[in-house]
Amino acid sequence: MAEADATAVADIQEQIKGTQRAMVEGLVEEAKKLGLNSSLIQCGGTETNEAFWRYLRQTDWNLENSLELIKAACEWHERNGSQLASLLQETFSKQPGLFSLRQIGHDKQGRPVLFVCFAQSSATVAEHTVDSVISFAQSVVENACRTNKQEASGEEGKSCILIVDCSGLQPKAVLKPTMLVKTHQTLTMLYPNTIESILLFNYNQETRNTWKELKGYIDEGLASKVKFVAMQNVSPTLITKFPADVGQWLREEIAANKSKPVPEEQVHFWQTHSPHDPRAAPSYIADYIDMKNADHKPHPGILYGGQ
Repeated sequence: MAEADATAVADIQEQIKGTQRAMVEGLVEEAKKLGLNSSLIQCGGTETNEAFWRYLRQTDWNLENSLELIKAACEWHERNGSQLASLLQETFSKQPGLFSLRQIGHDKQGRPVLFVCFAQSSATVAEHTVDSVISFAQSVVENACRTNKQEASGEEGKSCILIVDCSGLQPKAVLKPTMLVKTHQTLTMLYPNTIESILLFNYNQETRNTWKELKGYIDEGLASKVKFVAMQNVSPTLITKFPADVGQWLREEIAANKSKPVPEEQVHFWQTHSPHDPRAAPSYIADYIDMKNADHKPHPGILYGGQ
């Protein structure tokens, strides 16, 4: 009986998957009819149907809504893409620590790990504009996707892990709901279903209260991926999810950023320091900074900020 039930469930799942594949193929054809350059939505340049799966999942399998998002994303890339490289170089050669979001390694499944700490960002309230945040985030996400090592089909999709170190967070001063909504809407349009999970460290009760106020401004799918990691769970979480060198780097980085005042070498995270290098985990530095990988660019502060 149990075997028959399992077979029936497997048959239903395969039927659902078949329907979904047909919808993806239909979306691809509709994009072609509109003359859309779908290579623009291939995060990291992967030439598969993965992006179309992500858009359909984002819209709960609504073909019309997915097509509208893809059209808007293609238009955005065509309008802004050519200016991105020169904008980043001009900005981060002058202010290498403007935003601290950066890739620091991979998790055990090969997903890129992104890390951000508010205590390391030099941006003022006025400098946190929608355009500046999106342009910078686009660069980080696009480059991170190029390093993805997941063994996943286009159907399963590839994703990133985001680590948020809440040290230095001043919620009332920095996180403006209007900016959050616009930024979230644009990044969702450009990179739907790209974040696998968001882990928060070094938080306090004020952070939790602020999250309760702000989570209503983002979609439920993304909000459900946010996890607060309590102090007693830091080591178990790092051991479970990350390779040894990445877990050890995160442990040291989170501890250092919690210091008051934050050490200067942590604030200047784009520079080389020892014994702890705040740029990234040793494996990432060796493969993508020291080797100067042609397909991947690290944080623009590392590229243009100098020492």
